Amino acid sequence: MQTHLASCSVPPSRSRPHLRRWQGGSSLVQILYVGFCLALAATAYRHPLPTYDRFLYAGAVASFRYSDPLTIHRIARAEFDAQPYPYRFDSVASEPYFADIHANPYHFAQQLGLFRVKLGYVAGGYALWRAGLPILVGLRLISASCIFVVGLVVFVWTRDAVLSAILLLTPPVLSMGRLVTADPLSATVVVLALLALARKRDLLAACLLVASILVRSDNVILAFILLTWMVWRQRIRFSLGAVFGALAVLAAALVNRIAGIYGWRVLMQHSFVKPEIAPVTQPVLISFAGYLHALAGLRAIPYTFMTIWVLVAAATWKRLPLGSVFRDLLPLTGICILVRLVMFPNFDDRFFVWAYLLAAVALIQTAQNPPRDVLENDELHPELQANSEALTAGGVLDD
Repeated sequence: MQTHLASCSVPPSRSRPHLRRWQGGSSLVQILYVGFCLALAATAYRHPLPTYDRFLYAGAVASFRYSDPLTIHRIARAEFDAQPYPYRFDSVASEPYFADIHANPYHFAQQLGLFRVKLGYVAGGYALWRAGLPILVGLRLISASCIFVVGLVVFVWTRDAVLSAILLLTPPVLSMGRLVTADPLSATVVVLALLALARKRDLLAACLLVASILVRSDNVILAFILLTWMVWRQRIRFSLGAVFGALAVLAAALVNRIAGIYGWRVLMQHSFVKPEIAPVTQPVLISFAGYLHALAGLRAIPYTFMTIWVLVAAATWKRLPLGSVFRDLLPLTGICILVRLVMFPNFDDRFFVWAYLLAAVALIQTAQNPPRDVLENDELHPELQANSEALTAGGVLDD
């Protein structure tokens, strides 16, 4: 009986030294984890996903230097054809839209506003291009670097190497580094902002939220929601929140101005009804019926990874302690996702990887810190504590 109580009375933080070492307490584990992240990034760089967007992103970068559609189209074609894992153009060559912009430089140039609007990503690719790297090599390097940075951020946040590595291997996160799009960089900046919020670095978080708008202008939705929450929770002054809100609007307006982006109705028509080959010279606006048709596509969400992560977030939220920042961040994330889906009903995982990561980090931290009704600051159940104290007084448990 004494032996049983003695074994029960050891605090959890002492009873799992080997597990704690693998959770990040060992320098060797940290080195192995960094090596693992580097290997993932290198693999992502060497094996990019063969998407047609690479062609248009190459054109968007080239348009920062040249204005002639013939020159931009020629550079983009050369970049697109030289990449590993080439896109099988013959699979879409029979579709008028793809065939036209592949062959017509002037219609191709009218598509580029959709990609220049990811200003931070395209500007980064342009800087690397001017430094001597081919355009798509630079863009692939940015995306691959993002999964490395995200891996480090998750580990710093959770201090658990094993679970962090498993998280990086989930399909939405693993694919992130292979995408030649702005979404990996956007997710990285947003995750850094969320980590700053969790660590109460509110000014840094606000700056990162505004910066994320330069990468994806629709991040202004998340920025406004979180800035409002920060003011409401008195984490920043109202005047400071208003300044950052104004900066968010200014950043979104500046990005749209530089990109020459079309109106929302033209974008919706192009994305969900029919791709337009000349959205600048011959814009077509989406109708209300077309918008309802786009919304109807959301009925496929139950069959996607989004449903899994929503369930993870809901189950985790119920077990979070009252003072946890995740009790606020998870519902706010849900609101942001709902608003974005109403405005732009595309539920591709690449848009929401940052939200999946937030839910996963909350789950890991909940697993690391049992609910207070089970363990209170690593203290024992009162009955076991009383027995332990009695045995200690008798010399049974003395060191």
